[in-house]
Amino acid sequence: MTEILPATTFETDLPLTVYLRPFGETTQEWVEFDQGPGRLTIPPQNEIYLRVKNIDDDELYRLVKAVSNLPGLTYLNLAENRKVTDAGLARLAALPGLTRLNLSSCNITNQGLPHLSMLRKLEHLDLSYCNRISDEGLRALKTLNRLTFLDLQRCVKTSLAGIRKIERRGLTIHR
Repeated sequence: MTEILPATTFETDLPLTVYLRPFGETTQEWVEFDQGPGRLTIPPQNEIYLRVKNIDDDELYRLVKAVSNLPGLTYLNLAENRKVTDAGLARLAALPGLTRLNLSSCNITNQGLPHLSMLRKLEHLDLSYCNRISDEGLRALKTLNRLTFLDLQRCVKTSLAGIRKIERRGLTIHR
């Protein structure tokens, strides 16, 4: 007999969009499910993708605190949150189930990248337009063994030599 899991509820005061898809259906498109702020109830047996806009490090901390117990949270999109910094990245360790993370155009530096090493399940990482990241920071990404895609488009301080140092079989790096 298959165990039926209960729905999961969380509350947030942040404007966010929740997308869902059934667990294991990686070829299926994400479907918009609900929007915050408010009290959101997620049906069981779904992967969760959160898109959050216009937040800073303190708001990211509140978000992580609110969603850290969501069993299906696999994708967090923080693109264009220019007030998310290295300090905000430290908070992401509370989300070890993430397989996808979009930090495109966030205000992060080399010092923030080691915080991502706690995300052991990460497969897809978008750092495009994070123009304060250099080859030195890329070294911290070598510990992400499950990473299959890394977007470094318009990371102007990274070089081909720096990228070669983290290249490996099974990792596609977009530059």
